[in-house]
Amino acid sequence: MNTPTTDPVLLAALRTDLRSTQFTVDAVNALLGERASSALLRNERVSALKAAREDDSILAVLTRLFVLWDFVASEDVAGALPNLGVDGLVSLGLVSVYEGELVRAGVQLQPHEAVINDAVHRWWIASDLGEGLTGRAPGRDHVLGIGGATRTLLQMTPREATGSVLDLGTGCGVLAMYAATHADRVVATDLSERAVAFARFNFALNELDIDLRLGSLFEPVAGERFDLIVSNPPFVITPDSLRGDGVVEYRDGGRRGDELVREVVAGAASHLSEGGRAVMLGNWEIDAAADGPESAPDWAAHPRTWVRESGLHAWVIQRERLDPAQYVEMWMRDNGARLAMTPSQYEDAYSRWLADFDQRGVAGIGLGVLTLQRPRKSKTNKPVAVFEEVVTTTTAPGDYVARTMTELFENPEIADPAVSDDVVFVRASDVREERHFEPGQSDPQVIIATQGGGFGRRIQLNTSMSAVLGASDGELTVGQIISALHILTEDDRADISARVYDQLAHLVRAGMLNRKVSA
Repeated sequence: MNTPTTDPVLLAALRTDLRSTQFTVDAVNALLGERASSALLRNERVSALKAAREDDSILAVLTRLFVLWDFVASEDVAGALPNLGVDGLVSLGLVSVYEGELVRAGVQLQPHEAVINDAVHRWWIASDLGEGLTGRAPGRDHVLGIGGATRTLLQMTPREATGSVLDLGTGCGVLAMYAATHADRVVATDLSERAVAFARFNFALNELDIDLRLGSLFEPVAGERFDLIVSNPPFVITPDSLRGDGVVEYRDGGRRGDELVREVVAGAASHLSEGGRAVMLGNWEIDAAADGPESAPDWAAHPRTWVRESGLHAWVIQRERLDPAQYVEMWMRDNGARLAMTPSQYEDAYSRWLADFDQRGVAGIGLGVLTLQRPRKSKTNKPVAVFEEVVTTTTAPGDYVARTMTELFENPEIADPAVSDDVVFVRASDVREERHFEPGQSDPQVIIATQGGGFGRRIQLNTSMSAVLGASDGELTVGQIISALHILTEDDRADISARVYDQLAHLVRAGMLNRKVSA
């Protein structure tokens, strides 16, 4: 595998060539067309190759070379990059030349556009070639580009102006690059030497001043504190029996179970400044219920323990839950196991992975986001911990995450809302209601409150809570609405109240109901 280098003169020449060619996201998408661009997102490059090969522009040459992993005539590459040339590409570690006539990239170099705080940033991001292009399983020291998990974290990270940011486990460096647009100082760390080399190349090519350090987790920043920590750590839960040839660095932290995520939470507690925040992705194990098969497992048991030990405020969002078999299949696909293994090897690895979960009593694995904050000394409330399961494909934007963290961590009534009969609530303007009926029936079987903003939550309601939500227009107290329901339905008032209070706090925390502020 190629590893890029950072010769300043050669990088300046490459930068000049890329800028003059307008090698941008919009230009590449326009060249390929909507159908081919969409297919490329699904790791299908055939239609994109066809479109690029039918075009003789310089942009088409660069797209074939850097995006599509195509063989390109050396004279075409030289013409597309007149300042750098083929020899310069070779010296930077970006390409290999075959028989002096054909050039093929050894890394992927893709244009990327980021809109941050209303400013547009156009960058180029180098990473290893993915298996969708090469048809080969990624190596142990593979450096990922911008995948789905990274995009989720990029979108959910608050983008307020801040003093210092730590990108823990930077990979190709894109999280640090985003942070550099709104922070005075950014430090990026990674255990992988190849990841550090790629990040250094990306920072230099895009002229970003980021402090890059090699080392494991928080070791390179011992004794330092930060206003924001972002991390997409190697959280994949892998059994020791599958580590015979070493760990896959970008995904496996070499720890037992979900201990790696616990370590990152604990480390954040020691490296956040007062009021400092952390946003990180994680996986956690869900233990089998201790009370037998009829008892549902507590998905938040592990994160709850980590948060309690850390002393930090926490808002933990579980966005997906997989059973052990689903989890094994997902990560074996990610690692290209069927490409690298014989059928018998695949079956053996799959079986050992499942056996590890079974032996340790793991009923499921949660996938989600942990947002943390070091309490402010000026606040007297104890650390707030909110655990929420959000089943949605929507990713909340960073400004929403920042606002919610402030509300939860600095206003304890939001995290544990004091809902009572004398409170007046106002329904949020983006809330809608779905009702599902069995054909021919007048009463709905399912009522769901939906949210247009934030996470786009979908919360199933009982009929009493639905009625309170509908009547919460800022005029009546909760108690008055419950009393009206008692009169209208003749149901026992205590039963109606119990059904309402079973769900009311959840809707308040979700932002579907807001307490009316007196004039």
